[in-house]
Amino acid sequence: MTVEIDILALIVVVAAVLLVAFLIPMMIQTKKTARQIDEFIALAQRDVLPMLRELREASERINRASAKAEQGVEQVEGLMQSVGEVGDSIHRVNHFLQHDVGRYMGNAAGIWLGIRAASKVLLREMNKNKGGD
Repeated sequence: MTVEIDILALIVVVAAVLLVAFLIPMMIQTKKTARQIDEFIALAQRDVLPMLRELREASERINRASAKAEQGVEQVEGLMQSVGEVGDSIHRVNHFLQHDVGRYMGNAAGIWLGIRAASKVLLREMNKNKGGD
């Protein structure tokens, strides 16, 4: 029975040695991997954080620019409305000049011709009356 215990103890010792022989390189590799992960995270933080700040600043600039663009569009809409109103006014003036001024000038010319004819008749009559006295 002692032989069996010795064999069992020998098996346990060999298994422990094999386990330690296997675990030590694995633990060393795990430590190296953990160190590399830490270095990668530090590098990523050093590179990514400034990029995130720049991205935030760019986003804020874009937001400000879009707000200014919206204000510009509102101003342009008001300007276009004013231009439309001016266009309507010009159209009314043009219509007046094309249609109504011609009629008024015709009426004025008719009045002028009437006054001229009446003055000629009056002058002739006055000359007759002077000469006949």
